[in-house]
Order: sequence, then C-alpha cells, then structure tokens
Amino acid sequence: MSKKIQFGTGGFRGVIGDDFNKENIQLVAQALSNIIIEKGQERRPIIVGYDNRFMSDFAAKWFTEVLNGNGIKVFLYTHVVPTPAVMSTTKDMCNYYGVMITASHNPYYFNGIKVFTKDGYDADVAFTSLLEKKIQEVTNVKIIHDRLARKKDLLEDYTNLGSYLSHIKSFIDPTINKNKLKVLYNNMNGVGVIGLKPMSQKLNIFQFTIINEDHDAFFGFNLPNPTKEALSGEFSETVYNQGYNLGMATDSDGDRLGIIDEKGNYVSANEILASLYWYLITERGYKGDIVKNCATSVLVDMVAESLGYECHEVDVGFKNITAGMKEFDALLGGESSGGLTMRGYIYGKDATFSGALFLEMVIKLNKPVSRIISDLKKSVDYDYYCSEDLITLDVDAQEVLNYMRENLPALTKKYLDVKMFGRNIKFLFENREWLLLRLSGTEPAFRVFSEFKDERTANELVKEVKEYISNIQDIIATKNGDKQ
Repeated sequence: MSKKIQFGTGGFRGVIGDDFNKENIQLVAQALSNIIIEKGQERRPIIVGYDNRFMSDFAAKWFTEVLNGNGIKVFLYTHVVPTPAVMSTTKDMCNYYGVMITASHNPYYFNGIKVFTKDGYDADVAFTSLLEKKIQEVTNVKIIHDRLARKKDLLEDYTNLGSYLSHIKSFIDPTINKNKLKVLYNNMNGVGVIGLKPMSQKLNIFQFTIINEDHDAFFGFNLPNPTKEALSGEFSETVYNQGYNLGMATDSDGDRLGIIDEKGNYVSANEILASLYWYLITERGYKGDIVKNCATSVLVDMVAESLGYECHEVDVGFKNITAGMKEFDALLGGESSGGLTMRGYIYGKDATFSGALFLEMVIKLNKPVSRIISDLKKSVDYDYYCSEDLITLDVDAQEVLNYMRENLPALTKKYLDVKMFGRNIKFLFENREWLLLRLSGTEPAFRVFSEFKDERTANELVKEVKEYISNIQDIIATKNGDKQ
C-alpha cells in the first residue's frame, strides 16, 4: 500500500493522482477510525465536508465509506462548504473529530485532508504524529457502500449554513443595516461565496457584486489565494474605476481574506488584523491581548501597546494562534497570510467572519479604507517596509534547515538576537526590524519575510540570505554526492 502521507501545519496535501489518491485517502480514514475505536470514541459521529476542488466530492465519499465500514456514523454535507463551517459544526455538535477535503489555497492540481479535533481545533502535532504512525500500521481497510451505511443509520446528509451564518451575525453590530457600501467580491472560483453571499444579504450591504462565482476546478489556472499579486491588475483597477468602496476576495476554501481599498491598493493581512483589533477595542469596547504568528508585522505589536495590551508571538500554523489565544485569553488572533479569529468564535480562521467584521468597521467608521489604514499607522508612528520572497530548494529542505540552525549567516547588518520557531528562524535587529526564514510545509522552499525602515536594506539582506541558502545547497549536494 502507498503510505507517502505527512501532515503539515494545514493538514495533508498532495498532488492529485500522485500522493492524493483513493488509496491514501482510505488509509487516512482507516487510521483515524483505528484511533477512534482504540479511544472508545466511536459513539460520537464525525462531520465530513468538502470544497469544489477536483475530486473533493469523491474523496469525501471514499473517506466516509471507510468510517462507516468501521461502524462510525458520519454527517456528510450535501453541498460544498467553506472549511470554517466544518470546524464550527465539529465544535457545536461536541464531536471528537471533523474532516474537510481541501488543499486550501494551493494550486488546482493539489487536494488534501484537514482533520479537526474536539471543539473544532486544527489537529495538533501530537495528534497528526499519532495519525501518521497509525497510517503506517494499517493492514486492512474496511469499507461499506453508502446505500448500506444509510440502512444501518451510519450515514446522514447534513447542512448547517443557517446556524453557521447566524453565529457570525451575532458578532456584528446590527445598526450597519442602513448603509450605502459598494463592494466588489472576487470568489476566486472557490467556496467563500457559500458564506459571504448570504452574509452580505443578512447584513443588508447596499451593493455586493460577485465575480468568479462559478465552479471551476482549475480556478482559471490562477492560484486561488487573495495575495497582492493575485488581486493586482484587472480586479484592483475595476474596484477603483467603477467606484467601489472596497474589493474583497477569499481563497479556495474560504478561510483567508484579501482586501483592496477604494483607490485600488492592496490592504495587507497585517493591516486587516491591526485595524480590526484597533476597531474592536476602541469602537466596540472589547478588551484583551492579541496573538500573531512570527511572520506577522510589528504593526500589530505597536497597535496593541498603544491600547495598553500585549501582542503574543507564536509559531506559524493557525493551531498555534488559537492555542495562544486560549493561553492568554486574547481577544483576537491572526497571521500575515490572511486569516484571523476572535474570542468566542471558532478556533480557526474564517473569511466570512473576518469579511463581515471588516465591512462593519468600514460602515461604522464612515471613512475610506485607505484613510482607516493610514490613520492607524500615523497613530502609532509606523513607517516600515515589508517584503516577502520565495527560495526554492533542490536538496532536502530539512537538511538545509538543520544546517542553518548550526551555522547562522554573518549578515552585513548585525542582528541582535535569533529566535527559533519550529521550522522558522527569525533574525531580530534594532528598531524592531526583523527577517524571517520559514521552511514551507507544502513545498521544498523557504519563504523569506522582512520588515525594515529602509527598503534598500531589506532587499539587500534578502539577497544575502538567498546567496547563503544557495551556498548551503551546494555544500549539502556535494556531501550527498560524496556519500554516493
């Protein structure tokens, strides 16, 4: 049996027809079933959802057939859903586990499996390590057809959109229902529209125009992720030229949010997180610290400090954000890749939730989005330059990371300290400047994040780091060649 299965920060992801195939899907399902049975948890059902990626509906069926074959009841969605809806259901139904078939924001030729544990948390490293171990031990996969499963009361159709959206709406100020807001929403051919379309109606948004609403398993051959690169050009120009108050976009499984301001400029996830935190504290009267991951802007720290609170920094992976929120009873938690959540909501990121909050903020403050962001930065004297880059690897990524930990670079700008966050190395400089090397969990590459007062310094340091990693690859390649 094929067992090339590893769970990263966002679950198991693989190329369709290669790592992501029927055999591996059923192996994961059987391993999960074995854990459930060993722990005596089979009396509680499991919710299984799927997005509209190629084969997601089939994969959900194959996964379900194995759970049913092991006597475990499944509530299977009757339609595609955003990932946060499955997390919400897992929490609301007090289930031990939930499963979502998705590869999140990855290219169209990927698909994957996310597993949620009790209360709707992303499965932590301890659980995914156990799951990987159990996958290796599988010798027999038990399967029953869905028709028989229904006869045995092991399979039920399910939807929870009503309760899911009502829960989100309960966080939103009801007085925003009289507004003149014009929004252009780019669904990016994903499932974010499943939540945001009815939510815009519930909030009575004056004009909510949707593009790329149709199902396209290829996502127009674009990366279904609301990054600056993806939203620049035609979409941002349309927002500006047609007089929209803002543009909004979500990734393929509906948990990451992207914003374009009324001038057609990209609003970074750092700015979304910082502005919403400021708004919730100063305008809505909430209290509490904030949690960010180590790749997120110091702007968040500066806003928290200006309000008399603390920003807590954790490793990359939203499971670490929610763990930090629980530890510090934080109000908000988020990351630089476009996800956030709030105290009392689910333990995961949700673009319908964050999108609704952002719309509320713009309506209540009655200011252009560009002004909201510029006023916030001025209030804390923030004037940094942020950059992000990618370094692809030709040798084993873990070997490169291990070598780097033992042989830190001598950069032209002297760093004051180095912090290790799991697969990340963060260099700290004076004036709160920093540079982060993050080993990707889904591809053989390092992502490089930097935040400096001077753009030239940032670019020069990124160039130095690229050369440094290139040299390490040469050393490792030579060493491995000698061994052969």
